[in-house]
Amino acid sequence: MEKLINLQGIDTKLKDLNDLLGDLPSRVNELNQQEESIKNSIIEDKERLKVLEVESHKGEVRIAEINGKINKLKDQLFLVTNNKQYDALMNEMDHMKDERSTIELQTLSYMEEKETLAESVETMESDLGSLSNDLSGRREKLEKVISNSANEKSSLEKNRAIELDGIDLNIISIYNRVFDARDGLAVVNLSGNGCGGCGAHVPMQKVTEIRSLSAIHRCDVCGRFLYSENNSVN
Repeated sequence: MEKLINLQGIDTKLKDLNDLLGDLPSRVNELNQQEESIKNSIIEDKERLKVLEVESHKGEVRIAEINGKINKLKDQLFLVTNNKQYDALMNEMDHMKDERSTIELQTLSYMEEKETLAESVETMESDLGSLSNDLSGRREKLEKVISNSANEKSSLEKNRAIELDGIDLNIISIYNRVFDARDGLAVVNLSGNGCGGCGAHVPMQKVTEIRSLSAIHRCDVCGRFLYSENNSVN
């Protein structure tokens, strides 16, 4: 029982160290993922901007080619000698104008997408700057807290291993379950004739045995291990 009491004391201190960190580790991890996501989005958008730039240029080149061909066809109209030739040239010009119109619409769409992406990249880069500053501060704080508590935590973990070595595995299994279920408090001192954890009444015979250290007892209500402070080892 004495080792369980010591184990509870060690685990309480370890829990306090973890509570000191609070949600800082998970928040830092969350911000790391957010930072990585924004960076990836910026890279993807910039790559898309390059593609749009190339496609827009191709469209402009093709439109210039079409305009040149249309102008040549217009010149040929003055040289035709019959309606069949005239209609053929007009059909070819109409086909080229349709192609030009399609390319112009596509190019316009590219320009609008480029404008939207450029604004998005600018916003994300601004957000990334703020996020990186926030993340840097949180990382520094986390590293400082971890550094300050590292030696104490290492010592506690060594002492915990020593205490565990002398406790029956079944008892350890029960202790761990109760510890997790009862917010880190698995071993409690008697409070008069009641459980120091939940306050439930403890039968007098069990109280006597607890105080005499003749057996290991648990609360019938909350399942915590019970001891008498007068017989505990600090």
